[in-house]
Amino acid sequence: MNASKFGGYLLANLLVCLWIGWLLDDWTGKRPLFMIILVIYAIVGSFFILIWRNRRKEKEKENGKRSD
Repeated sequence: MNASKFGGYLLANLLVCLWIGWLLDDWTGKRPLFMIILVIYAIVGSFFILIWRNRRKEKEKENGKRSD
């Protein structure tokens, strides 16, 4: 995954998590709690996926397979 794809992926994850967090906060009455938790989840999850895809791509290159 290159930098431009990762930026868009991270932005999409953040927007979805912010929206879901806002809905949950509005529903439960705990204003910033779910928004904060889900934003942290989106950031950590996006970086985890970035690292996982890069490791998979490196293994494919070592084995001589063509990657995305």
